[in-house]
Amino acid sequence: MNKTITLFLAAIIIAACQSPKEKALANIKELENADSLMSKEHLEKVKAAYIDFANKYPDDELAAEFLFKAGQRCNVTGSHDEAITLFQRVIDEYPKNKIAEESLFLQAYVYENSMLNFAAARAAYKRFIEKYPNSDLKEDAELSLKNMGKTPEQIFAEFEKSDSTVAVKP
Repeated sequence: MNKTITLFLAAIIIAACQSPKEKALANIKELENADSLMSKEHLEKVKAAYIDFANKYPDDELAAEFLFKAGQRCNVTGSHDEAITLFQRVIDEYPKNKIAEESLFLQAYVYENSMLNFAAARAAYKRFIEKYPNSDLKEDAELSLKNMGKTPEQIFAEFEKSDSTVAVKP
């Protein structure tokens, strides 16, 4: 019994000694573990925790990733303008971080697929290709530019046409 009480008290003391940053990270981990709930309310809580952490600890290596994840959750909940803003923050504040590349691509994707703003999407994809010519996502960006605004049927018809001309060549 004494051993149980001692362990319990030790756990309380350790928890009380956590820094605010460690508490914020623990809260984020707990929220992420329950992220499968996918309710809008839960996604908003996770997003708020990510943004709060990035605002309080902008020099932390996780800040860019958390802003990116917050942008993803904004897109899922239909807050597309906020998603665009958060992705832009990553691009502006963490330009050397690999996630800035993904942020620019997702910014273009949100413009194209969530907001149907083809002019903004086209400009963002072009910026992406220019800024990241060796990216693994470059072909996706080029394909998105080529097929933007087309229906799946139109894309399929073009594919069939190009596929049949390739098969006919000697």
